Amino acid sequence: MRGGSLMESAKRDAKLIQAVVENDSEALDILFKAYLPMVYRTFTPYYIRLFDEDDWLQEARIVCYETCQCYDQNSGKSFGGFYKLRFHHHVLNLIRKELAQKRRIDQQSLLTDCCPEGSAVGEDTVAYYQSAVEMRAYLETLSAFELVAFRVLAGQLVLEQACSQFDCTLEQMKRAQSRCQTKLKQFYANQQVP
Repeated sequence: MRGGSLMESAKRDAKLIQAVVENDSEALDILFKAYLPMVYRTFTPYYIRLFDEDDWLQEARIVCYETCQCYDQNSGKSFGGFYKLRFHHHVLNLIRKELAQKRRIDQQSLLTDCCPEGSAVGEDTVAYYQSAVEMRAYLETLSAFELVAFRVLAGQLVLEQACSQFDCTLEQMKRAQSRCQTKLKQFYANQQVP
């Protein structure tokens, strides 16, 4: 029974994808709504400043349209899996851009900090901002999957939940966590070199 419903779903998707390629916005609407649960599961764990639900849905709709344009129905892969992968990578790219922007803003604020004459920024404040800037620089060295592993290490995601959500084994996640730790040691070792 389930195999039959998957086959029907694949046939429905194929018709809708072809219509989307021919610029049928109603077909895009139907296809997008069919994948809304996956869209919500993908972006819910993440936060981007000034992004609300409508922004996420707009990004997901754009990726759905682009996925229709490049999807090869003869590849043997499901559209849903391909769309999920592309949207997940898109979300991680948005997060990387956000982190880069925050780092740039932090660096500029340190350089252009306006203090009244005679007063100085406390050493603790400078150390805090410097460590925040360094952490963001480190995070930019990680791959998309390693970012997820880092969030597990930081306690932002539960290991089993992350493995389930990102369709990986515990061993793959643990290896990614190990890479994160190695990269962090290397990053700070390189920071110490004069």
